[in-house]
Amino acid sequence: MRKIWCTLLTLGSFAATVTAAPLDAPPPYAGDSETVRETLPPPKIVLEKKSPEEGMSLAPSEEDIRKAREDRERGVVPKVPEKRTKIEAVRDQDNRVTEYVVTPGSTQIPYTMENRAERPIDTSPGGNSQGTLGTPKFLQFGW
Repeated sequence: MRKIWCTLLTLGSFAATVTAAPLDAPPPYAGDSETVRETLPPPKIVLEKKSPEEGMSLAPSEEDIRKAREDRERGVVPKVPEKRTKIEAVRDQDNRVTEYVVTPGSTQIPYTMENRAERPIDTSPGGNSQGTLGTPKFLQFGW
């Protein structure tokens, strides 16, 4: 079986290199960007350019300070994110905890940990034989 797969892989890669034809024209370079700009539609939002005296400073501008003073006079309180870590339990229809969602107070980026209390404990070498929580999922992809 391994010989068949190796043969098919070799023939497939050979066929891909044989059928690839050389390009008639070289690919566009950075100097050819004018032709690309002509075909693009104009942007929907155009940002205002900063004045040269503001530069790249992160300090608040006079307009920001004026707006903050007006908000303070009207009694608008700015929302300050909570600094405490929140731990929430997600339950299924049988009221069993299926996962824990942890939101750290410092970053406010949540991550989840699966509750494996219903499954057998992992006794493999390197496995956690004492705990019932899964590996934290820091990144979640969804479509």
